[in-house]
Amino acid sequence: MMTELVRDFLDPADFYKALHNIGIEYFCGVPDSLLKDFCAYIAETSPKDRHIITANEGSAVALAAGYHLATGKSSLVYLQNSGLGNIVNPLMSLASISVYSIPMLLLVGWRGEPGKRDEPQHLVQGHATPGLLGLLYLNVFLL
Repeated sequence: MMTELVRDFLDPADFYKALHNIGIEYFCGVPDSLLKDFCAYIAETSPKDRHIITANEGSAVALAAGYHLATGKSSLVYLQNSGLGNIVNPLMSLASISVYSIPMLLLVGWRGEPGKRDEPQHLVQGHATPGLLGLLYLNVFLL
């Protein structure tokens, strides 16, 4: 039997502080229902010029790359796992260690997590998510 979606996440303020402690002060991405508390915290806490909601996930990766080129700092890109397909080309073109090696942290909401009740389209994507993340890791960070 599948359980309900349980919101057992880190406290947004604690996570935000931890990010600041490692130098991440710029946030961009596409809001996700599983990340809504953190996204709301960013919107309320960050200066307006350090939090950009983008039209799609690929644009968020490109924006994070531009921020790094302008400042030398890393950003956090947030997205739902359904947006992983939209970040493949930008990640391969900008973040890959064999191309420009632009650092950024990805925060991915996992809709369709195995064992959690969710919509059918999320269940399919949720099942594929670990493999997609593995492929991205292999191709962006190891090749």
